[in-house]
Amino acid sequence: MSQHTNEQTIQQANTEFLKALRYLDYGKVTQGEQCLKQATHFANLVDDHLTFIRAAICYGELLWHAEKYDASNHWLQLALDRLPTVQQDINGLLDVDVQRARSLLNHRRHPS
Repeated sequence: MSQHTNEQTIQQANTEFLKALRYLDYGKVTQGEQCLKQATHFANLVDDHLTFIRAAICYGELLWHAEKYDASNHWLQLALDRLPTVQQDINGLLDVDVQRARSLLNHRRHPS
């Protein structure tokens, strides 16, 4: 892909992620889920790890709340597996998301 195409795809991944958050804020789960799938797809195409991790954790949490635990674990683990690829200075931006993913994964393995 050309640099311009990569930038457009990165922008599209970010836009889809932000749309997903907006839909979810308004309780439009189906639309939010579709946008999260698109965000992870576009982010994956151009190795936009930051957007992929954020969208995958959000999607994993959405699935967790829908009690789709196996699917949730899959997406949360995909996000955590990519964490080492993100530059250390960006890791701070993901602290809350990563802690939430780890908490959900741990909760599922050791329910109270």
